[in-house]
Amino acid sequence: MIAAKKTSRSFWNRAKAATKILFQSGYDAAKNTRRRGRRPQRALEAEHDALNPSDRQKVIASLMDFRRNNPIVTSICRLRETDVVGPGLIPQAQSGNEDLDLRLEELWNSWSRSPEVSGTMSMRQLQRQLASMTLIFGDGGLLLTNSGQVQLIEGDRIGSEGEGNWILRRSTSEESEDRPSRRMIDGVEVNKQNKPIAFDIGTREDGTLRDVRRVLAKNFIFHKKQIRPTQVRGVPELAPVADSLQDVSEYQDIEMLAAKCSASLSAIVKREGAIDFELAARANDDEDDRLETFEPGSFQYLEPGEDVSVIGANGRPNVDGIEYCTYRLRQIGSALGIPVEFLLMTIGDSSFSASQGMILLYQQTVESEQRDLFPLLNRLWNWKVRNWAAKDLIRWDGDRENPFDVRWQPPSFRWVNRAAQVKADAQYLNMGAISLDDVSATFGTDAQTSLERKAKNIVTAKRLAEEYGLGDWRDLFNPIQTSAQMNFVDLLDRD
Repeated sequence: MIAAKKTSRSFWNRAKAATKILFQSGYDAAKNTRRRGRRPQRALEAEHDALNPSDRQKVIASLMDFRRNNPIVTSICRLRETDVVGPGLIPQAQSGNEDLDLRLEELWNSWSRSPEVSGTMSMRQLQRQLASMTLIFGDGGLLLTNSGQVQLIEGDRIGSEGEGNWILRRSTSEESEDRPSRRMIDGVEVNKQNKPIAFDIGTREDGTLRDVRRVLAKNFIFHKKQIRPTQVRGVPELAPVADSLQDVSEYQDIEMLAAKCSASLSAIVKREGAIDFELAARANDDEDDRLETFEPGSFQYLEPGEDVSVIGANGRPNVDGIEYCTYRLRQIGSALGIPVEFLLMTIGDSSFSASQGMILLYQQTVESEQRDLFPLLNRLWNWKVRNWAAKDLIRWDGDRENPFDVRWQPPSFRWVNRAAQVKADAQYLNMGAISLDDVSATFGTDAQTSLERKAKNIVTAKRLAEEYGLGDWRDLFNPIQTSAQMNFVDLLDRD
């Protein structure tokens, strides 16, 4: 396997790194302005060099500002959380022992009520944060604590001591002479094959990373989105579209300002042949003295040589601006796999067949995001199984049972036509294409919960039928007369 060659950080290497930080950025989202002319020549470099720690902080800070104030980014994060996680990704144990499966799922459901150390999030809320974390931070993960709970770590908390403040920054482990064996990449200690060994995790205070401590990789479940196979840190998914988001916001502000000017009537008094000393005296006057207000129906008497010009932005609001903004938002949505109709909630404006196609495309995106969470949840499940075994809460036969085998049931999409959905689900269920768990997941439950609720309804129906003197308790479930069809040959074959 090819390993990166380790070199000493000489003065020239430090100067070269400083030049990259000051004058080069791999992502336009880390820049305050963009070059809109000729594309500059760039050297081929690793992703952690293209997005160095300084640029990473700039990108995350910009995206967090969008998360707070930009309705489009808020919509993107909301769709990621609600559609990918929904009511929650539910585990289904497949140990090979039904009793053990029920016990494992019972323990998981009990722990899922408060799995996080702060006690403020349920498992569903934790999954929602993990699903949208890569949009803003690029990566993050779960810190496994000795108490059996997890701590959610955002990507900006992974780094070197003093990161974010170059004046107070201490020397990193990579630069330390007494720890020459550690190979660090943006707060992640890796081996020669770029496999994470440990993570430097701290607390962000006033933009500076403090109280950094080393956490072994076995005690931290790292979650990221990769665009290159050798990539160590994740890149925020919204980084490539940050400038487009800002362009749309600036364009909306300009159009809003022009529309306000068009809706308001402002006038300027101009004087022909003004003398120099009059202009100088007017320039020295206070700004308030040069402004006047007028009411409807009022007249202003002008001096000789003065004229009134009205300020107005004609053609506002710009009807073409809506189409332009929609086009830019369509570009942003295509980068994330989200149709613009979902971002703007305008899916009803298109035809029925076009809406179906958009739903199928978006469903593929959601299913892909759900599958990205499965490896993280598998590690979390294995960790909890070992915890329960250490506390003697579960036991199993290692030769015939495997409590670490689990299947995750994601939420499913509902159909707009409920009758067609029920009919199709019944046919797929009879064919074996789907299970009752898949049908129940559409409504945020599992097969066991659905069957238990149905059994309780049957018991209640029998009690009520006996209490009110009904001939058959099934009349409570099916009061309408129905008919059944059968092949005549099948009837002849019966005894």
